[in-house]
Amino acid sequence: MPPQLKAISVSKTEGRVGQTTNVVIGGTVTDDSTNEWIALDQKVNSYPTVRGFTAIGTGGDDLVQAKVVAVESVLQQRIPEGQVKHKIFSGGKYVSVNIRSVQVVSSEQVQAVYNTMRRDDRMKYFL
Repeated sequence: MPPQLKAISVSKTEGRVGQTTNVVIGGTVTDDSTNEWIALDQKVNSYPTVRGFTAIGTGGDDLVQAKVVAVESVLQQRIPEGQVKHKIFSGGKYVSVNIRSVQVVSSEQVQAVYNTMRRDDRMKYFL
């Protein structure tokens, strides 16, 4: 079982338009932290909003496609090819999949995307 760590959201609005960055320091969000994450998210975000999702794992192109399908299945919309970027690193061992600029309507929908993405055993981290 992968390490179970909590995700946090941080936002700094002073001097610029506020943007939220979701951070996970390895592992996956545990079920115990879901309510805590939603409460924090509701303090710093308003919906609907446009945001991105990033997943890091093994599996190359297969992982890229799986993460796109995961996001599309929750949001019920097609993700245009230009909004998906990936980068292979650590000598080809890992791939980072970045799905940019998708509209979400609630913190529960964001959590549903993360829950769907983490069902894949190849995924090691998400941001």
